[in-house]
Amino acid sequence: MKLKKLLSLMLVGSLALGMTACGGGDSSSSAPESESSAAPEESSEESSEEASGEEADAGQESEAGEGSGEGGEAAAGDSKALQPFAETVTIKMGHGLDPNTSFGEGESLENSRYLQWLKEDLNIDVQYDWICSNTDFGQKINLCIASNTLPDAMNVGQTQYLAMLKYDQIQPLTAAFEEYASDRLKQYVHSGGDALMDAISVDGEMYAIPAPNLTASGVNTMWIRQDWLDELGLEVPKTVDEVFDVAKKFVEAKLGGDNTIGIVGPASGDQLIAVGQNRWGLDPIFGAYESYPEYWLQGDDGKVEYGSVQPQTKEALAKLAEMYAAGVIDPEVFVRSDALEPVTAGRAGIFFGPWWCGYTVDSVTLDGTQEWAAYMAPLAGDGKFYSPMSDPTTQYVCVRKGYEHPEAAVQIINYLIAYEQDWINEGKIADTSTSAVYPLFNVYDNADEIEYSYEWLKKFNMGEVKKEDIDTTGRKLLKGDLDAIEVLKKDPKDDFSLEYWDLENEIADSNIPRLVSIMVGARPLMEEGYEPIYNAFSGQTDTMATKWANLQKLEEETFAKIILGQAPIDEFDNFVTKWYAEGGQEIVDEVTAAVNE
Repeated sequence: MKLKKLLSLMLVGSLALGMTACGGGDSSSSAPESESSAAPEESSEESSEEASGEEADAGQESEAGEGSGEGGEAAAGDSKALQPFAETVTIKMGHGLDPNTSFGEGESLENSRYLQWLKEDLNIDVQYDWICSNTDFGQKINLCIASNTLPDAMNVGQTQYLAMLKYDQIQPLTAAFEEYASDRLKQYVHSGGDALMDAISVDGEMYAIPAPNLTASGVNTMWIRQDWLDELGLEVPKTVDEVFDVAKKFVEAKLGGDNTIGIVGPASGDQLIAVGQNRWGLDPIFGAYESYPEYWLQGDDGKVEYGSVQPQTKEALAKLAEMYAAGVIDPEVFVRSDALEPVTAGRAGIFFGPWWCGYTVDSVTLDGTQEWAAYMAPLAGDGKFYSPMSDPTTQYVCVRKGYEHPEAAVQIINYLIAYEQDWINEGKIADTSTSAVYPLFNVYDNADEIEYSYEWLKKFNMGEVKKEDIDTTGRKLLKGDLDAIEVLKKDPKDDFSLEYWDLENEIADSNIPRLVSIMVGARPLMEEGYEPIYNAFSGQTDTMATKWANLQKLEEETFAKIILGQAPIDEFDNFVTKWYAEGGQEIVDEVTAAVNE
């Protein structure tokens, strides 16, 4: 990504005017409140489900030594990853704190065990110039950007990262990363490939240390009641019309009772479509028409278009309106308070979401009452499954330009990765969580974690390899997954129907939801394949700062009205005209210029 291209991205309005001081030239950092990669963009209930099963188990397979920090990972060959500074190095930060965060007796944010361990083991003295509520952290950093009073290091989202690049406020981290990053941290960053490196680099220099997003989590597939298909003797639907027909048959047969729902859609507060993972959304139906609402799409000629206003989107909306009118889509779509309720109540036949939706249906899986399976459907007219993808990262650790020890930020991350699981296992952080208190906290994982786990779990389960033949280095949960599938999976090994799991085993509750998520939820990604569609632009332009919120509201209201039959499909044409007239054309021009410079 070229520097001119990045610098053409404009800031939100609050950055331009805010001049409140945020500390001295060497101020500070913390995790922002709204763009964390630690949990999917979904309801709080599902966030806890996913976190318990995947991302919040950070460092489970750490090879570090015991105690607060014995240098286990450094001893394995990372000579400088956890090497203490000869003289104390001070790094100043700010922090966003949940007011409900608990601390051990005698502790506070400024005097936490984490800061004590960092001082004892690495000779890094973390100090906080300011502390604010989690909900105010983003605005606080924005003010620091506007007044050029950045912390020494900070953990920010993409818009803030691009803003700091624009104003030349952060320094390159390539040299510090190459010399000081642990092998584990390097593995995580490199796992994101070119897409992730492009997101953090300018002219070949890294300007941030990213927390990679799981690639698999950006793919929304069709989850369907396999037992209902079998009961009616139906094949797995592949096209939009086949999905429509099967859902209609589910409703007509009243397989979930008088109020059977063919397809569960977004409830109140959920998203119809989104950039990346979107449980309950209807993204795959749009994808079947090669329609990508909310995405910026760049053609071979360099022209950039907004997916929501394209003719393919009109086609998709027309089909959704037809499906809703036929009683196939949930009659309470957009207004239901909780889309999960009809699923767990046994009244729903189909919903869409990522691989981790095995956690969504964990209760009915564990009690053996519902058989859910995942497939790449519906397919487009050319037989392919088109999947809009998430951004490769949403979290960037950056270092203020001029700060003398950027390697200190790298070591703070190394330390978390090396020892967090040891702290969990030894009960050292039971009353004060790392995510709330640890400086520069992110959840670090391999971008290809799920694909890798599926591949090796399948081979091991089928007897093709032994456990000792599988490289689990840096794979936090894979060792435990291998042990669990060995115990819980019955013959035949290649059939993952509920009857072939040992649901009565004492370890079933804590392992089967994850194993089903991988072996059932991730199966179509690996076995059926998909065509990834990437967002060409995720920044913010001048006109977006003042007009984007109204354009989004116009889009959401128009799409909902068309689907619910409250407006004819031709209302889409009026929407497009209005969208361009009320700022859309200016935004398209600005985005096109930004992407092509």
